[in-house]
Parts: sequence; structure tokens; C-alpha cells
Amino acid sequence: MMSWRLTHSRWLRKNLVFICQWLCKQLSARELGILFEKLQISYASSDFKVGRYALEFNNPQTLCFLMDAYPTLQKIFKCYPRMGEISFLDVGPAFGAAGGLLSQMHRSHFLGPKLVVDALDIDDSRKNFIALTYPLVNFIYESVEKLPENAMWDIVYCSNTIEHIDDPRKFIRSVIDHTKGHAIFLAPYKEKSPLSKDHRQQISEQTFDGFVVESMHVFSTPAWPTTAEGIDRQQIIAVLRRSA
Repeated sequence: MMSWRLTHSRWLRKNLVFICQWLCKQLSARELGILFEKLQISYASSDFKVGRYALEFNNPQTLCFLMDAYPTLQKIFKCYPRMGEISFLDVGPAFGAAGGLLSQMHRSHFLGPKLVVDALDIDDSRKNFIALTYPLVNFIYESVEKLPENAMWDIVYCSNTIEHIDDPRKFIRSVIDHTKGHAIFLAPYKEKSPLSKDHRQQISEQTFDGFVVESMHVFSTPAWPTTAEGIDRQQIIAVLRRSA
């Protein structure tokens, strides 16, 4: 039985391209799109609600935050040779939408330096979803504190993660230790109590005291809207550099 399964698996792998080509001829483009979304949902979790949440809520929010940060990222990209290559790490990537979009936009030198994108997370349950949806992103299952000393990236991007950490400043130092150039942090700004679910710390300008801050500003965004109680909410974006 085991031998039959192994042979069957090898046959499927060998003929996968032909199977996919046959399937494409049988289904319309829309039907294929719907099938792909169902695959994404199934890869996100055994609970279909998790996949729906990723596609309908988390990914749109993640992408909106990236749009907010992209002008800042562009300024940093311009510091590198246009025909060069940038190693980019997304820490706490959720379902990978930010790194996924950047890996597509900067897969060539058309928009400037090419990005080689990694995503780092302590939760490996989203690994398959990210691999399926964003095949140009390399997923790393590890905490930033446990990375080897020689694991370095030109740019590290960390969106709406530090507020989930008991000691944000310690976490920021760990990120900086693996940054050759810039580290970009986005987070809720002076969030009112009670904090949102799973948020552990209020983030403000003081969170970044003592670091080499290149720029910092507070902004409003549809990704972090006014609460149902009418409380206005903002985000802070801080660009840090590794000290000389």
C-alpha cells in the first residue's frame, strides 16, 4: 500500500503541469479564480473562517498599511542602485500580503531595485497560505530574537506588530541587530484604553527614544478607522537606521 501511494504521488508530481493545463482548458478564468480562492482558504487553516478573514479583512488592512508606508519605502529604495538588489524582511507578516505585493511590484528592475523578500513569523500556520498566494516570498519560521547573528537584511519592515509585544523596545533592538540599512515600524499611535484585542502596549514617540530615528510622523488611515464609539485612531510610522 505504501509503495502504491509513493508511486502515485510521484506520478502526480511528474504530470502536475499537464494536469493543470488540462484543468485550465476545462474551466473558465472566473471558475479558476474561484477555485484558487477556495485553495487559499483551505491552506489558511482547517477552519474556513480563518481563510475568509484573511481574504476579506486582514489582507486588505495589511495592503492599506503598505500603501501608507510605500512613499517612505520609495525614498529608501532610491538610496540603492536602480539595477541593484535589496534584501527585504517583513517581520510579523500576518498572511503575507505586504511582502507579497512588494515581491510582485519589485520582481524586476522596472520600478527600481529588485527586492528579494522574506517573511518572518513565530506562527507557522500561515506558511502554506503565503507559499501558495505569494510564491516569491520566502517564509521563515523563527523569532527575530533567535535569528543567527549573520542573518542580515538591507531593509526590515514591521507593520502593526510591536504593540503586540510585552517589551517593544527590546523587540526593536532585536530588529535593528538584523538591519543593514533601515527598519520601518508602523503601529497604533497612543491607543486609548482599553487596548484592542491582543495589544499589550501603547506606542508613542517615546517608544523610539534612544534609537537612530531618521523620520517619524503620525497619520490617519482607513486601515485604522474611527471606532464604533467615535474614538479617532491614528498610526505612527518610524524609520530607524542602524547606528554606525
